[in-house]
Amino acid sequence: MKTTFLAAAVLALATISCNQNKTQDQVQTQDTLVVQQDSAESNAAVHENIITKNEGKYPHDLKIFEDKDFGDRFKKLVGTQYDNIIKSFNVESPIVSEAGVYKFTGCRQHDCPAFLTTILYDAKNDNLNVLVDQEGKITEYSEKGKIDYTNTLKAK
Repeated sequence: MKTTFLAAAVLALATISCNQNKTQDQVQTQDTLVVQQDSAESNAAVHENIITKNEGKYPHDLKIFEDKDFGDRFKKLVGTQYDNIIKSFNVESPIVSEAGVYKFTGCRQHDCPAFLTTILYDAKNDNLNVLVDQEGKITEYSEKGKIDYTNTLKAK
């Protein structure tokens, strides 16, 4: 009888011990999942630059076209239109955003409808788009595809 009781006690202790190890393994697995999720989120992190760091500020105050990183990308993207855009970027809007897409505009002083430039930056995909509206004819420039330009962002 003592042997049966002793065997039952050992079996109970072994079961409890296994369950405790299983719980620790589950915790470790959950920790690993959290680490993996954090890594995935960091890969999808916002690309920080002069645009993302300065929401609410005006491009002129930031000297945005003189910023090496942004200026070089912008100039490469719009090519021969660069000088014309810069010359006509007199009246500006501040940098605004919606869902990781940033926007600012500039137009010809006293003649915005004749020449309006809209710059869009998708921080999640590090993608720059430029829309140039010359008297109703819109020319689009995009680095990595067209950015979804929502009506809500247009209204900002």
